[in-house]
Order: sequence, then C-alpha cells, then structure tokens
Amino acid sequence: MILPIPAIDILEGKVVRLNKGDYEKVEVFSTSPSLVAQKWEEEGAPLLHVVDLEGAKSGHPANFPVIRDLIQAVKIPVQVGGGIREVSSFLNYLNAGAARVVLSSVVTKNPAVFEEMLKIARERIVVSIDTRDQFVSLQGWKEEVPVKASELAKTLREKGVEHFIFTDIKRDGTLQGVREEVIKNFITESGVSVIVAGGISDREDIQKIKSLGEGIEGIILGKALYVGKLNFREVCSILEEE
Repeated sequence: MILPIPAIDILEGKVVRLNKGDYEKVEVFSTSPSLVAQKWEEEGAPLLHVVDLEGAKSGHPANFPVIRDLIQAVKIPVQVGGGIREVSSFLNYLNAGAARVVLSSVVTKNPAVFEEMLKIARERIVVSIDTRDQFVSLQGWKEEVPVKASELAKTLREKGVEHFIFTDIKRDGTLQGVREEVIKNFITESGVSVIVAGGISDREDIQKIKSLGEGIEGIILGKALYVGKLNFREVCSILEEE
C-alpha cells in the first residue's frame, strides 16, 4: 500500500507551511509540533515527515531539541530532514530515535560525508530530490545545480540508496495540484520508487498519484491537510481501495 505521510515543517519551534519554499511566505499552524505529531498518530498515520526549515536554509540543525521531543512523543516512525550535512548531526538524529534521516544538499555538495553516512546506516537514509524543471535544487531550494534529477537518482540507486522523496518545487505549498506527468517521467527515467511531495490538494491528486502504480512508495501531505482541503482518514481510505 502507498503510505500517506503527514508533513510537519518546523520554523522557530512552530509548525508552519511555506509557499514554494519561500521563507517570506509563512503560515503558522501550531506552536506545539509534538501535539501535532500526536494528532496525526491518532488519525492513523504510519509515518511522519518532519523538516527543520531553518536547518535546511542554514545548513545546521536549528530545531533539534523540538524534533527530539516530537520523536519521543509518538510511537510511530519519524523521518527527519533539514540541515543534516555533517556526520555528527546525522548520528544525533539516529540516536534521538529517527527511523529515517532525509538528506539532500550533502549528497552533491559533500559526497565524502555522504559516503560516510551510507556506511553508518544506508538503510535509514532517504534522499530528497527537490526539482525545478527537471534539475536539482539545494540549500533550502535557494541554489540550482546543473544536475538532472533522474540522473542523480539513478547514480544513488547504484550506491544502494533505497528511499527517495521527489518534490516538485513549483507546486510545493501552492495547492495547485500535482503534475503527474513530471512524476511519471522521473520514475521512468530514474528507475526508482518515490515518496511524492508538492502541490497535493484534493482527492483527485491522490487518485492521480495512486494511478502511477508500483513506482510510488508514499505521499507526503502538507498544506492541504492543515487548511482542511484533505481529510487524513479519507486519504487513507482512497489509498486502501483496490
């Protein structure tokens, strides 16, 4: 089954959503990330996706104590990303109980450090491939690099990376719907399965992603859940339908 995964984006200790990664366009939804995590656990979430937005921008975890408390507040697995570019911060999150650690910039900016992380816990790594027009975006989406997203994924798969997040930056936080052809092309070209993020706004989007078949491991649900355009239990029932 495709996993429905609520997102918890944290900025200055609060649960927020950005529009297309723009730090000037912030909506605050809660001042207690742990309570939000417990809410999604009660709703039946099988996994949580937590992002330290300040960390993603600065390159160093900024909300570690908040995220550590969140992990300890729930029984379900939590995957964590945002500013994890050193082995020490990678280990800190593993030791704090993160089921998976989400990496992005370090993969291409510092391959030696990434290789070290692979040796430590390859099976607990998720690589987030954030794209704008097929090319990779880094540093909290502030830097574009001339690397084709599908080629990067292919190379990482050969290194043994098992889990990938594919984010369509142009749609993230916009509620404008998914571009299923962009997702499909990435899966076809790279040969990897993905967790999809970016632009998911309604039942139709869930159905579109589901129709892509075996290449989909999960769907990260963000703004649509927080503004009430999607009901989490309803999403679960759609994904469970034959």
